[in-house]
Amino acid sequence: MVFARAKLTLEDNCFIEEPGAVTMRFVGPNVSKIYKKAYELMKSIFRVPDSAIQEVEYNWGKGEKGDKFKVTWWLHKDMDLFSYLYIRFRLWGEGNGGAGNAKLEIRSLLRSEYPQDTVWQRSLFYEMLRTLWHRIFYHKKREEYAEECRHSVVLVMKNMREFFRELKGEVETQVPQTGREEVKKTGREEEKKPETRPEGSMPGPHGEGRV
Repeated sequence: MVFARAKLTLEDNCFIEEPGAVTMRFVGPNVSKIYKKAYELMKSIFRVPDSAIQEVEYNWGKGEKGDKFKVTWWLHKDMDLFSYLYIRFRLWGEGNGGAGNAKLEIRSLLRSEYPQDTVWQRSLFYEMLRTLWHRIFYHKKREEYAEECRHSVVLVMKNMREFFRELKGEVETQVPQTGREEVKKTGREEEKKPETRPEGSMPGPHGEGRV
């Protein structure tokens, strides 16, 4: 992130199509457990410390159907000196240990900032050079960052779906087309991973090695 009083900011959705957000709906038991799991996944998959995640909204109480909650996190991850990811996670739901429903929405943004503090940085010649450098060199780098952003969001979604299945509920997912392509790509990559087991071991019932 650029630390400057005046900045030129470029912002794009990681998912090109509007609304540019991934949403997941869950119907089943133990919905309150989703809060902890969502936080763990965003932290581990995006590889950021706790200080990079800000909980800007937290409402938790009792409703007619059990716990009622609404939480919003913003995740910040620097990609280089000029660009960073800004990811919003919104989780809300209601239920108890036996039944409930929840919804998780992930909106991902890629931002690039250029300082505009000095007279030189605000000059026409500097802006011409910056624009030329951005188009020739940096545009490709931002595309790579956007792809990494989409890939990370899809991994969060895939792991959350597995967690939903563990809770034995029903899940409905809505994801933009670019996200569906990332899901297919991630699935193909996982299929290509070779199975590794300690020497002399036998595969377990789920593919784990047993000595």
